[in-house]
Amino acid sequence: MFALQKYTPQQGTRLLFYHFVHRSFMHRSMARLADERKKQPIFLQREHCVYYLCVYKQIRNKQLYKMKGNGSITEIFFSLIRCGIGKGDSLPQSPTPQQWQELFEMAKKQTLAGIAFAGVEALPSEQRPPKEIILQWYTLCESIRKKNAELDRKCAAVSQKFKSEGFDNCILKGQGIAQLYPTPALRTPGDIDIWLGGGDEKVIEYVRKFIPQCKPTYHHVDFPIAPGLDIEVHYRPSWMCNPFTNRKFQKFFAKCANEQFANVIETTGGAFPAPTPLFNRIYILQHIFRHLFFEGIGMRQVLDYYFVMLQPMSNEEKREYQETVKNLGLYKFATAVCYVMQRIFAIDNEHCIVEPNAKEGEFLLKEILAAGNFGKYDTRYSATNRGMNIAHIGNLVKRTFTILAHYPGEMLWDPLFRVWHLVWRARRRG
Repeated sequence: MFALQKYTPQQGTRLLFYHFVHRSFMHRSMARLADERKKQPIFLQREHCVYYLCVYKQIRNKQLYKMKGNGSITEIFFSLIRCGIGKGDSLPQSPTPQQWQELFEMAKKQTLAGIAFAGVEALPSEQRPPKEIILQWYTLCESIRKKNAELDRKCAAVSQKFKSEGFDNCILKGQGIAQLYPTPALRTPGDIDIWLGGGDEKVIEYVRKFIPQCKPTYHHVDFPIAPGLDIEVHYRPSWMCNPFTNRKFQKFFAKCANEQFANVIETTGGAFPAPTPLFNRIYILQHIFRHLFFEGIGMRQVLDYYFVMLQPMSNEEKREYQETVKNLGLYKFATAVCYVMQRIFAIDNEHCIVEPNAKEGEFLLKEILAAGNFGKYDTRYSATNRGMNIAHIGNLVKRTFTILAHYPGEMLWDPLFRVWHLVWRARRRG
């Protein structure tokens, strides 16, 4: 029996690779020798199988140590986020300075620095990080506060401008969702996503007056009208690759449009229309689903959905929600998101509505921890520039096979949608 050593995941993976490749080359000759001597091949001997199994377990345990156990850095991070949203006031253990630095990096990776800092402020003094880390964290949070205040003003101005141009509109995600947070100013902001009424042809024609070389996609077109102002103009809030499901979604969006355009909310920077909670329960869920396929999911997106689901709901609305997610093909994904919200944010069953699915939820949680915000930190795929280049296409193929086993009904339509989308874009080229 072999004496096992302590291997890193990289060393262990190489070890397994070399052993199995070596055995595969030797297998034929050894098998013939075994037939002659009527002995079992060495590759199949019991002690070797046990050895390979033990090495594999060592590798697997080292890869997953961050996700398991109350003392793991991931569990401490979950506890910190719960403290930031009012679900706790202490951590399961006091982190070391090195762990605090890692927690700070995790918060930035998941674009939850502001929420995590709120958690730091809720901790007892003996569990707080070193002063130098607090100072870095505080500086970042002040920057987030300023960006939110500025973006609130810009959202109100942009919405008003489009309204004066004859477009009913509402601000999707972002600053509208931020108003559901206990402290809206601590949500890390992004760009401005605005949904305009009137249809794609009318909206694209308007955008081309200012950006002649714009490149519209099926659901939106970029509108960089001013430096430092990133606007995505949507004529469809989102889409699905499956044409049958997509048709249902577009009908849902069209049915809800007028109510969203009329739902004006107040912020510190001014008023603007934003979707209702009833709409967001479906739309934000579908938006997270889309990110799973194309870019990667960040924990902030799931936290957005957590606060959407905390909004008051009647029994009739709960039944309508369940029927809608089933009809739109999102029920399985909704059970996975519910599991993740329970695992990280400790959401109660009353607000979950659907039964959590541990198997799908663990897969989703693994994707969130690996990918980070918009998949920017995903080390499983090679770094690429977005666009139709070989490396980027290779990454898409890898993601396809990763997700196919979980959501084949959407993923199998992905190649056909891409071909159709190329034709759609070619017809609308300026």
